[in-house]
Amino acid sequence: MKCSEISLSIIMPVYNEQENIMFAIEQTMLECKNFKKAELIVINDGSNDDTNKKLIDLSIKYPNLIVLKNHRNIGIAKSLRYGFLKVLNDYVLFNSADLPLDPKDICNIIEQKYPFDLLVLERKGYSDLSNWRIFVSVFNRVVLHIFFPLALIDIADCNYTFIIKKDLLQKAFPNAISSNFIETEIILRAKYLNADVKTIEIKYNRRRLSRKHFRRMRNIIYSIKDLISFRLYSILIILGIKKQKFY
Repeated sequence: MKCSEISLSIIMPVYNEQENIMFAIEQTMLECKNFKKAELIVINDGSNDDTNKKLIDLSIKYPNLIVLKNHRNIGIAKSLRYGFLKVLNDYVLFNSADLPLDPKDICNIIEQKYPFDLLVLERKGYSDLSNWRIFVSVFNRVVLHIFFPLALIDIADCNYTFIIKKDLLQKAFPNAISSNFIETEIILRAKYLNADVKTIEIKYNRRRLSRKHFRRMRNIIYSIKDLISFRLYSILIILGIKKQKFY
């Protein structure tokens, strides 16, 4: 199927991205033209720089740009969940303002792997990550495959991004509050629903500017909590004691 026959919603949580935001939205909007219908939902997560002002200006220029605002910084995971609730189109993708996924690749990725319920994008490399981030990413992969060896046997990277059908997202809606586990939870829920899950390797796009927002200890603690909670929940699902809660 061609992109011109597909509708797409793109979610983009942002925090203090005044240097990146104009470029990110302009590049994303260029790609949106390839789709039958597309919207970009930007969640301003309590930014205290000029991000919001620039978003207001851009929303006048682009009618399919929807700007949501958190009055305080609540984190990527909660912002994503907020955005997921607002999507209108058939497929949903999320990206960051630094564009780790190059918008120019989106259409080609979809056409290359269509049809699918969930397409997991896996990074080919970590060219722009610090040693700490590389360690966390590798450690996270190892731990996830220890806890969920069968469900994730064919998935190497759960923490880049994915493209998912809206109706599957509603059924696999996450409870996670950590940015390190929210994607994994959706992938696992989709697996337990026997959805058509595919993968594709994508080049990791270097960050244009140096600002990073990574709360080390808090996010690690939340990730461990999310991981353990969902592991216990998944055991009950596998044993047939509990059914998944649908949105």
